[in-house]
Amino acid sequence: MIRRISAVPFLVCWWCSAQAAQDSEELDRRLHLVEAERSHGHLAEAEAMLVKLEPEIERTEGSSFRLAVALKEHGLLRDDAGRSEEAIPFYERALAMIRTQPEANPVNVSLLLANLACSHAERGDSDLALSLSTEAVTLLRPSVDRMHPDFAVTLYAHGTALHSLGRNTEALRDLREALDIWRHAAEPDYAQLALLNDAIAACLGDLGYNSQAEASAREALAIRSKILEPNSLGVAASLNNLGVILAHEQRYSEGRQTLERAVQIFEQFGEREQQRLTAVLGNLGSVLYTQARTSAQLYAKAEDAYRRKLAIEERMLGPSDVQVAATLEMLGEVLYRERA
Repeated sequence: MIRRISAVPFLVCWWCSAQAAQDSEELDRRLHLVEAERSHGHLAEAEAMLVKLEPEIERTEGSSFRLAVALKEHGLLRDDAGRSEEAIPFYERALAMIRTQPEANPVNVSLLLANLACSHAERGDSDLALSLSTEAVTLLRPSVDRMHPDFAVTLYAHGTALHSLGRNTEALRDLREALDIWRHAAEPDYAQLALLNDAIAACLGDLGYNSQAEASAREALAIRSKILEPNSLGVAASLNNLGVILAHEQRYSEGRQTLERAVQIFEQFGEREQQRLTAVLGNLGSVLYTQARTSAQLYAKAEDAYRRKLAIEERMLGPSDVQVAATLEMLGEVLYRERA
């Protein structure tokens, strides 16, 4: 099975001006630095800064809002690293804190609901994701203008939830509206534009519009290549997703080269990117297996990809996991073709 993988999730920056006036300028400055490091793909650096910062926030009187921001950053860092199940408790705690405020800002609540919805959609809790994102859109609609970037964020979450349920036509409507908002924003957020193009590509691909999906995927990759470092997680995720689309178009040689580049990048991140590396290795193995029907020498490369995937999964999941079984099945198919 060929799988897409998520790239950097949407960035939510919310700072209540009334609260910020009361907060320590130094702590606020450091929180902004954490967000900046994360948005540029420097996840390890951002995590290290946040670990040092959070105890200081907790010791500061009247810092519940600032602590909620720190919790939100913890969640986004884990989402960026492809660990959505770990992000959820941080978002839930931040949301609970914000909702206990005497005059909870509906914008802040909506954006946290959107974050939480995307994490649930990523891990397959599609109905819950749709419920959370619908609440976010409903809560935000009377609070901001329809063309406000905050509304684009909630539309993205709603579109992602719809896509996870296979409702791609509806999802496209939300995602394209969000893309239009960001394109007309006074200061377009290019990370958001890349993310939306990637999500639109996924919907179009699922609907069978592969050429349009490829165009959106290439735009996402071009943006990330411009704003991120060449070997960043965002670029690697875009390369994988483009490789998947090229494979669907039966352009296997191009798809293989794109996936091989994604593998090289994910390998550089070591243990913390093993889960997404297995997804890309599975995609690469599938492309090589298909190509090998006309170029038998590629069976050996497909075998190597599946063996590498299997080794990681057995270490991470144990030998009895169903995902290991699926990889063993594909490896067995390759070995059979090799007459081994």
